[in-house]
Amino acid sequence: MKGAIVAVIAAIVLAVAGILGFPVLMDKHIAGLRQDVQDLQQRLQKREDESKVAPLALDADAQKIIKAVNALALQVDTIENSRKKDISMQNETIQQQKAATDEAFKKQTEIIDKNHSDMQSQVQLTRFNAAVEDIRQHVLKARMEVIAKNLGTARTEIDFIDELFSTVYPSARDEQKQIMDELKSSLKKAKTEIDTDLPAFINRMNAVWHETGRLLR
Repeated sequence: MKGAIVAVIAAIVLAVAGILGFPVLMDKHIAGLRQDVQDLQQRLQKREDESKVAPLALDADAQKIIKAVNALALQVDTIENSRKKDISMQNETIQQQKAATDEAFKKQTEIIDKNHSDMQSQVQLTRFNAAVEDIRQHVLKARMEVIAKNLGTARTEIDFIDELFSTVYPSARDEQKQIMDELKSSLKKAKTEIDTDLPAFINRMNAVWHETGRLLR
């Protein structure tokens, strides 16, 4: 009986001691856990500082995954913004080059057109002057035919001179057309003078020859 009482008392003492000692043990265990957590946080911070987008471990928790995703998203945004900026600069450069090319082409075209226009004007002027010189040669020939008493040939020359005036008339300026009208009227009078007054014909043809010189440019 005494032995049973001793055993119960011992059990009670041990229980009380256990209850009284448990908080101390818990405090020690929690302190150790706090240290472990701090060490882990320091290691995680160090790894995050070394690389924001370091490969995730298979056992990575949600917080790590979120941080890694955010870091990757930031890098993607940076790359995308840089790409857009590069594309914008390239497009701007292309537009500037195109504008410069178009301007150069426009100026070159204007120069070519001007040169072509000048060349056409020069060709027309040369043709016009050549036609006028041809007319003057036929005026002299008509005069010589009358002096040689070849009146029929002289009439033919007068008709031919009139045709030459009609051919060159469209390319003449207004003031030149006015001179031609006067000369054609004078040729009609000269044609009648072949049969009536040869000296008057010769004088008139001399005047026509001098007046045609005013047509030369």
